Amino acid sequence: MIPHLNGRAAALEPLGWTGRAAEWLALVCLHSGVFLRAQYLAFLGGGHPEAAARFVEEYGAWCAGRAGRPASVERTWRGSTRLCMVAPRALYRALGAEHVRHRREASPAVVLRRLLSLDYVVDHPGEPWLATEAEKVSALEAAGAPERSLPRRVYRGRRGSRRRYFAHKLPLALDSGRATFVFVQAEDVTPSGVRTWGESHAALWAALRAAGRAVEVVVVGRDPERLAAAEPVLAGWTKAAAAGAAAEGGAEAARLARAEFAEIQAAVARGDLAALEAHGGINGALGRMRELSAAAAGAGGAVAITSGRTWRSKRVPS
Repeated sequence: MIPHLNGRAAALEPLGWTGRAAEWLALVCLHSGVFLRAQYLAFLGGGHPEAAARFVEEYGAWCAGRAGRPASVERTWRGSTRLCMVAPRALYRALGAEHVRHRREASPAVVLRRLLSLDYVVDHPGEPWLATEAEKVSALEAAGAPERSLPRRVYRGRRGSRRRYFAHKLPLALDSGRATFVFVQAEDVTPSGVRTWGESHAALWAALRAAGRAVEVVVVGRDPERLAAAEPVLAGWTKAAAAGAAAEGGAEAARLARAEFAEIQAAVARGDLAALEAHGGINGALGRMRELSAAAAGAGGAVAITSGRTWRSKRVPS
C-alpha cells in the first residue's frame, strides 16, 4: 500500500479497478497523467516487460468498453518509447481530482516534466507526498506557513481572475520534521530556471524553517550536465541558511524560536486558553506566530534551505 494515497485507490473499485492496478492508476492520475512501461514495472518492484504490456492492454480494453469504441491509450514518444495516457474523467472524479490538468493533452516539454516527476515519486513511494493543490495549501498553512508565502499565479479570463498555487504541480512532501520540494530540470528549463523557482519559494521555505521544519530541495532530471549545473545553486542556498542562523544568534537561538512557535501552535490547536494568556490571549498568540514566521521570511529575501541534492532518472529516455 502507498501511504500518501490514504486509501484513495479504493475509490476506483466501483470502476472495476482493485489492488495494485488501482494504486497505480491513482498514483498516475494524481502525479502525472502519463507513464512509461518501465515506470509501471518499477512500481511493481521489477518483472518481465510482458507484465506492463498486459496492464496497458487491460487498461485499453477498459477505456474502450466505457467509450463503446476502440480506444488508443498509448503512442510512441521520442523514438520507440511508448507513452501511456490516463485521461478518463471518471477516474479523476472518483479520486476527487476531476479538475487536475494531468488528464489533458500537453506539450512535449510538459509531458517530460510530468514523467520525471512521476519517476521520482515511484522511487520514493513512502514519502508523505501532498498530491493536490488543496492538500499542499492546507498542510503548509497548518505547518506554520502563511498563505501569503505560498508561490502563486493569477490567471485572468473572461470570467474573472483565478489564483492558483504551485502552478507546475511538482512533487512536495511534508511531515512533522521535514519538507521536501522537487524541481524538475527538464530540457525546456534554462540554467537559471532553478534559481527563479527557488526565489519564488524563498518566503515559504523561510516560514517552514522558522516553524521547525527542515527544508530539502531535490533537483530531478536526466541530463547529467544540467544536474551538475544545479549543484552549486543548491550549495549556495544551503550556505545561506547556515549564515542566516549565525546572524540570528546561532543554532540555540533558532532552536528556541522553533520551540516557541511549536508551543504556541500546540496551545492553539488544543484550545488551551490558560497557556495562551502568557502571549496576551489568542490574538496575541497568533500575532507572535506571525512574527516568528515573518522574521525568517523577511531576512533579506535570500533563498535558504537546509539541504539540497540532485537525482538522475534512468527510466525516462533522453
